[in-house]
Amino acid sequence: MRILHIYSAMPVLLLMFFFAITGVFLNHPNWDKTQSDKQNITVIAPSWLASAEDWESNFQQHGLRLLQWLDAQHNIRATKFAIEWDDFDRLLILNLDSPAGNTLVEAVVDDSEVIIDQRQLSPLAMLNNVHRAKNTSGLWLYLSDASAVGMILFCLSGFWLVVINRLQRKPAIAWFSGGSALFIFVIYLMH
Repeated sequence: MRILHIYSAMPVLLLMFFFAITGVFLNHPNWDKTQSDKQNITVIAPSWLASAEDWESNFQQHGLRLLQWLDAQHNIRATKFAIEWDDFDRLLILNLDSPAGNTLVEAVVDDSEVIIDQRQLSPLAMLNNVHRAKNTSGLWLYLSDASAVGMILFCLSGFWLVVINRLQRKPAIAWFSGGSALFIFVIYLMH
């Protein structure tokens, strides 16, 4: 159990610190005094945009092509995105989200221009979004799940090591009981 206790914590030690520190800042969002950076720019659309046809049925393919162009030419990318077509205004709309912020892209087909409205969050706000897995990739979700398993093994093996130690058993059970009672009481008060 001692080996399990030690080696279950080592791979996830940095993640435990990360979740603990960002958890405190999630509880106190007013501590982050930095402002998000907003920028609105208009750029000339790629030449293929005006010549593209059949927007109503192919707007998603055109949107994916525009996403590739934005990534290559303007370093704009996201982990989650949505593509919409406004037939009345002949406007292709891309909503791009990532833990670091969000971007709204409006491609005006008839005017051959792309309007980019970008909101970049502060580093602390971005880390809080990563803590909540907001707009993160699947890789982060797998890493979070793996760290949760490591933390569970760490806690259970630590509890077992204290329970089998005769000198530490009574104080450990008293602290465990007190902490558990406080946790249950707070949960009860929240309902």
